[in-house]
Amino acid sequence: MGAGKKKSHTMPQSLAEVQALHAKRLKKVEQSLANFEKQRHKLATLEAQLAMLVHKDIDAAAATNAHHHPQLAKLERAYVIVNPKSKCLADGTMQIQTIVDELQAVGILAEIGLKASGKVARLLARAAVKRGDPLLIVAAGDGTIEDVAPELIGSHTALGILPLGTMNNLARSLGIPLDLRAACQLLAMRATRHLDIGRVITPEHSRKAYFLETAGVGLSAIAAPLGQDVEKGRWSSLLDNLGKFFAFETAQVTIAVDNGHILHAETNLILLANAPLFGNHMLAAPNAKMDDGLLDLAVYPGMSKIDLESYFLGISDGKRVNEPRVQFHQVRKLRITADAALEAHADLDVFAQQQTWEFEVLPRALSVVVGNGLALTMPVGAAPTPPPLAGPQLVITSNAE
Repeated sequence: MGAGKKKSHTMPQSLAEVQALHAKRLKKVEQSLANFEKQRHKLATLEAQLAMLVHKDIDAAAATNAHHHPQLAKLERAYVIVNPKSKCLADGTMQIQTIVDELQAVGILAEIGLKASGKVARLLARAAVKRGDPLLIVAAGDGTIEDVAPELIGSHTALGILPLGTMNNLARSLGIPLDLRAACQLLAMRATRHLDIGRVITPEHSRKAYFLETAGVGLSAIAAPLGQDVEKGRWSSLLDNLGKFFAFETAQVTIAVDNGHILHAETNLILLANAPLFGNHMLAAPNAKMDDGLLDLAVYPGMSKIDLESYFLGISDGKRVNEPRVQFHQVRKLRITADAALEAHADLDVFAQQQTWEFEVLPRALSVVVGNGLALTMPVGAAPTPPPLAGPQLVITSNAE
């Protein structure tokens, strides 16, 4: 293109020009939304068909006694990482053989690997990815799921969950039934979504830590282990963390988010949520979605420790509380700088004090078999009945057992 022939990028000047461009752009957006709804409806129809076929296969297998005398060669093999210390196994309400039998009933031949530690669980997950396993099942609680999930980032291995833990916040958020049989039926459907995962990066350390539920700076890093200390009877650790909690002083923080927008606050706590629930079924981020490419940032300015205790007690057991002092923002990346060194956490992993912390979201990094969960922008409507946000799941069966 010769001199003087440069394409003009001048913005329209008149009101009429801007209105015309607005109408054109609105039409394109509406067409995109209409196409999205059409594709979403087709996806829901396919998932309803998946559910129907799963039930048909289960009924046929039961009618021919395939549950008791299965043709093993026809079953789909899947590796299952089991935490024998998870609540349902530790208290004797469930046996590993029951897990194997229920998976077999839906056409899955389980190969069991036991979690002896978080490191062992991660090694087992890496091996599954290296083999190219299409599905890796975790039969455990939230902690084991959080050990395994980062090993599957960017892989072709989908994560399946059989919730056997104490809280099962991830299963509740994703609509995965707490009833073992229903959860196995969901795995047989293999309806997946690509979920986000959060990551914390510290300037002083090259280590990158991930979180599926929440991360935080300040009091949350001290409070996060308290429940585990009580549950596991770690009394010396509990006393140490309680001492830190009462000694903690409010910090002045500067939060730089995404495009350079700056927030200033005097607060005890900054929380980042990828999922709506954490801890004692606390609904800390009621609108958080695990597949929207965003983290929900909560800041608590002007709230004392007593105020925070009252608030978090109020939102436990999946309840909502209207507290106008809590400020919510949706972010992709942020940098927190405090006037004093603060501890941080990613789920239950706690990091030593620093003045600067960075967090980001990895959008749609993890393929997971999900159900009709509140933490999904596109729940699986045809999935088995989802669990409540707190408490046991009422299981209604049409057949006598």
